[in-house]
Amino acid sequence: MSTPTEGRVALVTGAARGLGQVFAQRLAEDGCQLVLVDLLQCDQTLALVQRAGRRGWCLQADLADEDQVRRLVREVLAAAGRVDILVNNAAYQAAAAWDQLDAATLRRILAVNTEASFLLAQAFAPGMIERGWGRIVNLASSSAWAPPPGFTGYIASKMANIGLTRALARELGDHGITVNAIAPGLTRTDAAARDVPAFIFDAVRAQQLIHRTGEPRDLAGAMSFLCSDDAAFVTGQTLHVDGGAVL
Repeated sequence: MSTPTEGRVALVTGAARGLGQVFAQRLAEDGCQLVLVDLLQCDQTLALVQRAGRRGWCLQADLADEDQVRRLVREVLAAAGRVDILVNNAAYQAAAAWDQLDAATLRRILAVNTEASFLLAQAFAPGMIERGWGRIVNLASSSAWAPPPGFTGYIASKMANIGLTRALARELGDHGITVNAIAPGLTRTDAAARDVPAFIFDAVRAQQLIHRTGEPRDLAGAMSFLCSDDAAFVTGQTLHVDGGAVL
């Protein structure tokens, strides 16, 4: 039996590990071919895609560099021919007190987290319009509703992603393209487990209605739904997948 996204080409940024890797694996299981984009090598994720019986391409780019993003677009189209599903997952996060955050760091945060998402949507949406079908999923963060100290740049970029989602949904809604955002809570990726103190996990878990720490697999179903035909009438929305931390 075919899956809802059988034969689609999906591009996932930040695909080498963490949420991006889980998203790519789930989309492969849903029937997609995968374009895997990261600053790092994506060989491990590619192996998971191939294990699901799907074709994949690994491409490297620094999404903070507009020239590299433009090159990436050319490489994607040369390799895969098109993009039907765009999952803007890549993120740059730099903790700094608000009065110590320098402009260069802020620009990199915004470039990776928001500008690259816009540039990729701008590049691939025309093809989606031509085919009359497309899905764009951006990553926000539930932390934007209860900002922790030291993450001014990150929170600003994630709120910008929500605005980008709503604006693109307005622009593309008549073309069979939906644009939505997922707002994860604190999720136990390898990077988070390494960098986030245990007491932070404890505090976040205590605020949630579901009192366990989120895992990457908790996000995969929401992402899969938003990329499917089942979500054809859902657009411009931000879906909180955070155990009920934000009501």
